[in-house]
Amino acid sequence: MSRARVAFELARPALLFGAYVVLAMNGIWLLAVPVAVACFLASFVLQHDTIHSSLGLSRAANELTLTLSGLLLLKSGHGQRATHLRHHGKLLAEDDPEGSIVHWPFWRVVLAGPFYVLGGRAAAMRLSPPTRRHQIAETAATVLVAAGMVLLYVRTGSLVGLVYWAVVFVLSATTALWGAYIPHSVSPDDPLVRRAAALSAWWTPVLNTFAFHDLHHRFPRVPTALLPDFARAVGPEVAFAPHEHPEPVRPVVG
Repeated sequence: MSRARVAFELARPALLFGAYVVLAMNGIWLLAVPVAVACFLASFVLQHDTIHSSLGLSRAANELTLTLSGLLLLKSGHGQRATHLRHHGKLLAEDDPEGSIVHWPFWRVVLAGPFYVLGGRAAAMRLSPPTRRHQIAETAATVLVAAGMVLLYVRTGSLVGLVYWAVVFVLSATTALWGAYIPHSVSPDDPLVRRAAALSAWWTPVLNTFAFHDLHHRFPRVPTALLPDFARAVGPEVAFAPHEHPEPVRPVVG
């Protein structure tokens, strides 16, 4: 990835957040809310790339970016890394904090998914003891950010912080559905996946997780932004070949 593209990937969440603040402060909510959604998705992708150290940053810069991108998601970046790397290491197994949800019935994913995602923080503490201090500090920082959003409303009546928090909450609460259940339940040769792949070049955060999910599992160090180019380079036989998902010890159902 070129330095210019890396700089763009790093700057995009902050630029979108700034645009959201400006729009929200001027009461242009019909634009502000979609921009907040875009900010969340861009931050999600940036955090994902730093989890896999795929942007070519120094260790210190990668760790800092992991933390800062997490703040825009109101999550612990180091906590997310702990659970996501376990997901790659034990894909869809019973002790995969992200992927085992794929064995649930659809109704349970919709209703219980939000609570399952919240439980990821406890799982991250257990999975990565060396980063517990980072996780605690990042969790405290997200609490302070959320408290600041509430205080802004109490002191000034401004909804800027609360609306952004609401957007983050809704998207986070449904991550189990769009970020885990659907990508692991749809075959890579499904027409919807092929269509998403064809459209993914328009903006990587929107479709790449769905369109190239199996390809990412086989080549996790490829940056998200380059997945469409990488897929074209290796050809459809490789890009859309199904990943071998190991069978869990026992299905997580209920």
